[in-house]
Amino acid sequence: MNSTEKKLEAIAESISMKSYFNPNLRTGKVGISYTRVSTKEQQENNGSLETQTKLIIDFASRTQIDVIENFGGKFDSAKTDGRHEFQRMLSFAKKNKKITYILVSNYDRFSRTGSGASKLSEDLRKDYGIIVKSVTQDFDTSTASGRLQENFMHMLNNFDNVMKSDRTKIHTKEVMEKGFWPYVTPLGYDNLKKNQRACFHEYIITEEGKQLKNAFLWKCEGNMTNSDIILKLQARGVGITDKIFRYIISNPFYAGYITGKLLEGRLIKGKHPALIDLKTYLKANEMLSIASNVGIPKVFRHEEVPLKVFMKDAISGVPLTGYATKSNWYYKTKSTAIPVNIKASNLNPLFVKKLQDYEFDPTLKNDLKNLISKESKIKLNASNVDQKLFKKKLTEKSNELDKIEKKYLLDQINKDLYEKHADRIKAEIEELNQD
Repeated sequence: MNSTEKKLEAIAESISMKSYFNPNLRTGKVGISYTRVSTKEQQENNGSLETQTKLIIDFASRTQIDVIENFGGKFDSAKTDGRHEFQRMLSFAKKNKKITYILVSNYDRFSRTGSGASKLSEDLRKDYGIIVKSVTQDFDTSTASGRLQENFMHMLNNFDNVMKSDRTKIHTKEVMEKGFWPYVTPLGYDNLKKNQRACFHEYIITEEGKQLKNAFLWKCEGNMTNSDIILKLQARGVGITDKIFRYIISNPFYAGYITGKLLEGRLIKGKHPALIDLKTYLKANEMLSIASNVGIPKVFRHEEVPLKVFMKDAISGVPLTGYATKSNWYYKTKSTAIPVNIKASNLNPLFVKKLQDYEFDPTLKNDLKNLISKESKIKLNASNVDQKLFKKKLTEKSNELDKIEKKYLLDQINKDLYEKHADRIKAEIEELNQD
């Protein structure tokens, strides 16, 4: 094969390779770094973060990867991939077309979700040409064996995470079975030794706790509704919602017991002081369960007030709500400077009358049909013109790239000139495809 045939073959090969070219895949050595610690204590001590950063900087320097942005540097659990800083880093990497590397000190700093981490890494590599690189586990992920090694590390990290979680659950269950509460201190109590292990916690009843004791007693009497009790507590400085009130009344912690998912609902006599006795606790829960509104779903829609929420006060912009009194329905606003209160039977017909202004006139059917047809044709023609212009520009750029490649293969231009113009044309083609 003579030199001319070789050059022609190279041109043909170049044209053939275009059909397999993925414009989304990136080239170059530009990266971002991601560091993370597992606990707030590690974040405050900062030792682990400094070590991770140093390892990444050293690796980037050796391999000549230009790190243009740093992410993380804070407490961020890797049990799930919904972490805010992690998602921010991924979003930046996908949008910035220069990024080809995400550098981490170890694969467990990237994610500990196992198969989820493997799939995410694979998707980044295939869809964007972004390589997740552990600087201390330098696998060649361009090969099958390298990807296997990376996937194995992800699975191993997930296994380690699950093992730690299981050990923590076993230890926490043992602590709870001894009567110690290992979680957040409930309202009405104060933990005098909150920074120590659960078996050393020392709880006391606070002033809020004394008021909550009254709430149990009021509930037992059955003379006050939940709302009345909550308002009374708020007047005494204990601000709680109806949901929290129900949680407190039904929580056996206040009767001196602990329970939870790990105990499968079993009651264990706690080491903390009881706020009330068991008899009061059971009576309060009995009254809570037989309350007139328990088990009755809230009705959000009433035929009598169809404009509720939809219609708003013209001055404040506050949506109208509805209520009934003496068999009559009304609309009103809540917490507005100028209150609005109007009978539904007056407002509803006014709205129906207003709607008639927007009703379709059947006699104008043909006019409307012609108008829609005319506008559709205009838009369709404009779209066709845009499509033709796009195809024309794309063809021109592809031809221009072909000419540059032919000139280079025929030694009519040098490599530097070829790369300069070829990169520019490829960028223009990519921009056209995105538009």
